[in-house]
Amino acid sequence: MQILIMIKQQLKLLFRNRIAILAAISVPLLLTYLFSLSSSSNAREKLYIADADKSAYSEQLIIMLKSHEDIEVVDSTEDIIKTKIDSQEISLGLVINKNFGENLLSEKDLDLNIVQNIENGESTILEQVITSEVSTFKKVILDSKYISSQVNSDSGELSSKIFSNLKSSTNISVDDKTLENGEYAQDNATIKLIGFLAMFIWFVVIQGFRTLIDEKENNTFSRLLSMPTNYNKYLISKVVATYIFAGLHILTILIAGKYFLNATIANNLFSVVLIFAAYLLLLTSITLFFALFVKNQRNFTIFSSIIITVTGILGGSFFSLELAPKYMQIISKFTPESWAIQSLKDIIFNNSSINSQVIPLTVFISVSILGLILSVIFVNTKINMKEV
Repeated sequence: MQILIMIKQQLKLLFRNRIAILAAISVPLLLTYLFSLSSSSNAREKLYIADADKSAYSEQLIIMLKSHEDIEVVDSTEDIIKTKIDSQEISLGLVINKNFGENLLSEKDLDLNIVQNIENGESTILEQVITSEVSTFKKVILDSKYISSQVNSDSGELSSKIFSNLKSSTNISVDDKTLENGEYAQDNATIKLIGFLAMFIWFVVIQGFRTLIDEKENNTFSRLLSMPTNYNKYLISKVVATYIFAGLHILTILIAGKYFLNATIANNLFSVVLIFAAYLLLLTSITLFFALFVKNQRNFTIFSSIIITVTGILGGSFFSLELAPKYMQIISKFTPESWAIQSLKDIIFNNSSINSQVIPLTVFISVSILGLILSVIFVNTKINMKEV
């Protein structure tokens, strides 16, 4: 009964700062809206192409690339492409060399170059589109050449008919057939909301443990030890109150996202709640352990902001890790946000069962228990030494 009273008092303290609560709820929702609005615009990626071959084959390849609705092909030269890439005006360019058509007919390696400096999300998409179209183009030409040799027909005419009958280029998009398997098309609002929520809920947890720092700055630890209750129970009340406080934030943001941003959260609701519950426990235990070593609010704010921002960026809160370079995808495995975001995406969009999330749940719970145990050991050591 006593610990319930302490939890209630801790919650009262947390709910007194209404401005912080409003900011913690509105910021991820506002960012989700703004990023979703930006991503849904009609902006097209520009692909600069230098065609030195000027053959019917290079012309046909360019036509195939132009058929992509999300790509704007710009005729250029190799020098201009290199200049723009060096100045970082564009991320990637395509150079079709003079022997492109000749090498194609002789079944040699195609004489074209993809020019880029640093791999990023934009260049990755463009490179995938180019690779896919070149592969399709080469197959059509060589197959037409073989078939025409067997039936004594014109290979150029045959390939032209095949190209004209191609429905569309192989655009990179979500395949609607996933809906037939109980899965859901990934909508941008839900993806952004999950990412921002996974990051910004950590700030709420940070807010919940600020009173621990106050106790150090005000030297009230000795007085707390003289309370009729055990200090460990007092610490547990803080952990439980922070967990409930952050949990209510998550619930509010998800409900607001559902009704104001049309985010998809109701599917597999039990699994979504379970992932968030385990993830929140992980953040709570990590923050508690971290807070025990920080001696003032200034350092607590600086270090926590840096950690949350860096892990949020590397964890995929701002952009999809599928578009990130390989090294960043590897680094992201060491951030809690990436585990939570990937699990939630699998459950919401891929209709994955909770059984498929055993690994992330095990990681969340195991690290949480370890963090709580280490925190209790550290506190008891300080109690025995009569200092914090």
